[in-house]
Amino acid sequence: MAYFGLLLLAGILQGMMVSLNGQLGNYYSMFGICFFVHGIALVLLLVYLLVIRRQKLRFTGAPWYVYLVGVMGIAIVSTSSWCTLHIGAAAMLALSTAGQLISSKLVDQFGLFGMPVVKLRAKQLPGYLLIIAGVALVVLL
Repeated sequence: MAYFGLLLLAGILQGMMVSLNGQLGNYYSMFGICFFVHGIALVLLLVYLLVIRRQKLRFTGAPWYVYLVGVMGIAIVSTSSWCTLHIGAAAMLALSTAGQLISSKLVDQFGLFGMPVVKLRAKQLPGYLLIIAGVALVVLL
């Protein structure tokens, strides 16, 4: 149950973050927004790891593709900030959520990136269809 609560909190924070990133877009370019978002996160992470936990940083043993998360993070922050200014936070998050479901289902279906294979079950289809309908309602109405 704790996982569900934490994920709900993460979703609430994501909704707030998207709006704040959109506001940053009124003052800075997409790259400026990325600098602030990722720069602040980097400083906080380094303080936590190096000062509080006194942990050494190591970049060995992981497959090369896991480091693509930095590129993906920049793409996500910059595009979501720009799009939020033009279509609104709710529509941006609805479309973003649909994209997350599509990509995560592909990862599960084919076991990409070393993840376990979790095949699509017929009883899940109504849930996916309801999500598509919900996204359409948020975006088109």
